[in-house]
Amino acid sequence: MLDEATINQLSGKFIVGTLIFIRVSALFFVGPIFSHSSVQPTVKIALSIILAIMMTTAFGSQQPSVDLHLWVLTGLAFKELLIGAALGFAMNMIFHAVRFAGGLLDFDIGFQTALLFDQNADVPTLIGELKNMITLMIFLGLNGHHFMIEAIFASIRAVPLAEFAVTESTITIIVRLVTTVTIIAIKLAAPVLLSLFIMNVSLALLSRVAPQLNIFTLSLQFKIIVGLIVLFVTMPLFFVITKSAMLTFQNEAFAVVMALNPKR
Repeated sequence: MLDEATINQLSGKFIVGTLIFIRVSALFFVGPIFSHSSVQPTVKIALSIILAIMMTTAFGSQQPSVDLHLWVLTGLAFKELLIGAALGFAMNMIFHAVRFAGGLLDFDIGFQTALLFDQNADVPTLIGELKNMITLMIFLGLNGHHFMIEAIFASIRAVPLAEFAVTESTITIIVRLVTTVTIIAIKLAAPVLLSLFIMNVSLALLSRVAPQLNIFTLSLQFKIIVGLIVLFVTMPLFFVITKSAMLTFQNEAFAVVMALNPKR
């Protein structure tokens, strides 16, 4: 039979494994790729269990040095949930920026007109979905999925299981993330938006010179043609900005985790 010391050791490892599982699963449910609805919850949970087992063998000695009452364990579980979700949120910001930029372009070009008939429909915008798929390929090409696993291991080292604090620096980093998303979205959409603005001004002047022309009908066609041409001509710029932003958000993800450690 197992003695009391062995039972305590096994129960401690089980608690550590459970807390790590909560952190990993929160990342998979919020972070890029795995948070997509096409990935079944069973797949996310299975991957979380596998990673939790691997990480428990590496960090099994990080047993919380507190009295493990039910309310304490509940607080620790909630803390792990927040850390994993914060890490996944920071990693997913580049995809939010790309979808935001795509939504701006769809609205200005006119592709979003069909969606205005049902405001409650959860239908992705055309250009937003295209840019999102391209960003996903860039993410995989930069080994972003490997970075997710590395980030989880690094988060355990940076923020042990019993340590957690939301400080002023944490709030500052989160606000900076949201601001960066807006800036990157505007950068991605700026070439097309500027081209369409110039075209609209030109058509407005043309309507003053030749009022007999149906400028409104012509503008709908010209918006689509000019928008798509500029979109594909500036695609190399999209790759450069997206790659740079992705590396920035990876660094910000680590910064978010480090800011959650009260000792730093």
